[in-house]
Amino acid sequence: MLAAAAVPLLARAAMLSWYPPPPPQIHDEFSYLLQSDTFAHGRVANPTPPFWEHFETEYTLFKPVYASQYQPAQGIILAAGEIVFGNPWFGVWLSMGAMCAALCWGLSYVLPLRWALFGSLIAALQFGIFGLWMNSYFGGAVAGAAGALIMGSLVRMSIPAKARSSAALCATGLILLFASRPFEGALWFAVATVWVLFRTTRAAPRPNWLTLAPPFLAVFGMGALALAWYNWRITGSPWDPPYLEYRRIYGTPQPFWWQGPVQIGWFRFPELRNNYLNQLHLYQQRSSLWGILAAEGQRLKDFWEFFIGPLLTPALLFVGYIARNKKLRPWIWVSIPFILDKATYHAWFPAQNAPETVLIILLLVQCWRHMMSWRRNRGFGVALSRQLVAACCLAIVLGGIGRAMEPVLPRSFRHFPPIWESLYPARRLRDDVSARLEKIPGKHLLFVVYSPDHCFCEEWVFNGADLSSQKIVYARSLSAASDAGLANYLYDHDVWVVEPDARPYTLSRMDDSVTEKTARLETDSVAARN
Repeated sequence: MLAAAAVPLLARAAMLSWYPPPPPQIHDEFSYLLQSDTFAHGRVANPTPPFWEHFETEYTLFKPVYASQYQPAQGIILAAGEIVFGNPWFGVWLSMGAMCAALCWGLSYVLPLRWALFGSLIAALQFGIFGLWMNSYFGGAVAGAAGALIMGSLVRMSIPAKARSSAALCATGLILLFASRPFEGALWFAVATVWVLFRTTRAAPRPNWLTLAPPFLAVFGMGALALAWYNWRITGSPWDPPYLEYRRIYGTPQPFWWQGPVQIGWFRFPELRNNYLNQLHLYQQRSSLWGILAAEGQRLKDFWEFFIGPLLTPALLFVGYIARNKKLRPWIWVSIPFILDKATYHAWFPAQNAPETVLIILLLVQCWRHMMSWRRNRGFGVALSRQLVAACCLAIVLGGIGRAMEPVLPRSFRHFPPIWESLYPARRLRDDVSARLEKIPGKHLLFVVYSPDHCFCEEWVFNGADLSSQKIVYARSLSAASDAGLANYLYDHDVWVVEPDARPYTLSRMDDSVTEKTARLETDSVAARN
């Protein structure tokens, strides 16, 4: 387990001198970072800030409190990184090591120990060191570790001396999933229930409920109460999680294809509306056979790129041998509800498959074992296995060398090898403007003015938990009077206006007298109309 954790941690740490912790890129990451910053300040949620409409943004609630829409597990991990190391990314870094260790532990109860270690190293090489889960704030490793805990504990329950601790570990994994991926947590809960009730073999007798119930209920009960309290602090109801409250207000994300669409009639800002319409379009693919086939094909492609890739694909040629293995056959059945889960959702991201990571790795490892012992030519199978492992390791080295050489490569060759593409996303204009304002003494309030055709995917208005003490506060421009009110509220901030869609973009300082004069003229105009 220590070796499994050390490989991704040490390999990624070795790159920090030329690839520091990455900046956030997408909406979800900023929402998780808000949650992390809130926890790091010792709060579960923040009071609604004055003039909150200026800060309205994706995946963030402002009523009844100012908080992220997400469940708390990833935010806790990020907050730990922020408190201990001074940067939330180190929480992500540690979580990937923990996931690989948990994979090794969970697989060791189904596979020989050396193959369990091999499976965890596959995860580290394929989507750990160079993957989205270790190089963003989006999450995935926490849910991956939780799934491994659940699978290992279910098999371990058949060992009488370890039954109680296995029940407690199973409850821990389930709570981690309900705190990160609730729907997949419900699926794993159903799997665990069926497993305990009906899974009986000569080698693995059915566990005794009287032995399992007390430790399971103690751990699961405390975790459930903590999550209910978290919901209550944000939405006012212990049964109403924040992400469902956000969906009722903004219509995103859209639900599964077997559920009805979420219809929202009014938005204050066109960028929020356009994100809603984009997800509604993805949901509406269910209305045509070709749309469904196209969506499923894209999901399979994305799934293959993230979890398997070209170097692990040859092992899948031996997938037909797995059904013959009675020890692994139950886990094939367990995979079916998770497959249906992803096949009926309107969109796909790698984090959605995180709770099933242990099942994916189990399948890949067993295929690899059959490849090595290929009866027709065992020597060829062993040689192929060794070559593919060497290629995986070489990919890590080439990626690191490629990143280190990027500053001296011609522009046309930068990011050319796709091996390090996910590690090094293009720098956003928001990052450049932030860096420019960071060098100017004092605090800054930045009004962001978009053009009518601005893409919702390039959102600027994201902030931390404590707006008044923030170095740079991003806000939307509403009206002259409201803008002036916000500027007066943040009186110790210099006021700026940025137009990111202008070519070139414009960043200008707004004089206080101009702000007050514009607000007075608008107020007089409104009074005249009345």
